[in-house]
Amino acid sequence: MKLNSLILSAILAASSLSLCAETLPAPQVTGGMPLMQAMAERKSVRDYDFSQPVTKQELSNILWAAWGITHDGKHTIATAMNRQELSLYVITDHDVSLYNPEDNSLTVVNIGDFRELAGRQDFAKAAPVNVALVVDSQKQERLEFQAYTAGAASQNIYLYCASAGLKTVVRAMFNHDALPEALKLKPNEKILFVQTIAH
Repeated sequence: MKLNSLILSAILAASSLSLCAETLPAPQVTGGMPLMQAMAERKSVRDYDFSQPVTKQELSNILWAAWGITHDGKHTIATAMNRQELSLYVITDHDVSLYNPEDNSLTVVNIGDFRELAGRQDFAKAAPVNVALVVDSQKQERLEFQAYTAGAASQNIYLYCASAGLKTVVRAMFNHDALPEALKLKPNEKILFVQTIAH
């Protein structure tokens, strides 16, 4: 009887996993480096200091810059025909979470360290944060518009990282078979890029 109770508890915990959302600190939407200077300093970096974690505040700012909700209820980037086909998944050393821009929170979708699937390069496998940029072909079927959306979000991450003294690089080298399974994507959802972020 006790064993059955333990099994039932495990099943209930697993089924409710996706319902648990962590609210991030409010994004810091003022201050920072001037835009022109951030553009001048924007660059791809593959040499990281893994001794410094990416803080919750930094993660909140990164995700908001890429796909957050602004003061007028719109996203920080445009999407063609307002299809809003983008989703962001945060891959860390302990879980995978979906970013919820409406309330600036993260919902855990899978538990475990899946960073090895997020990149073929050693730095990606060791980085504290990888962000998968995922598009939904049911919302936006045209590939060029999907690519525009993911590219705009990636550029905003680049600009924030330049402003905040973080390092980043966007990549298309990841495990195209296993990573979608780890993110529990639907057939109509596709990872276009993964962006590595660290100090």
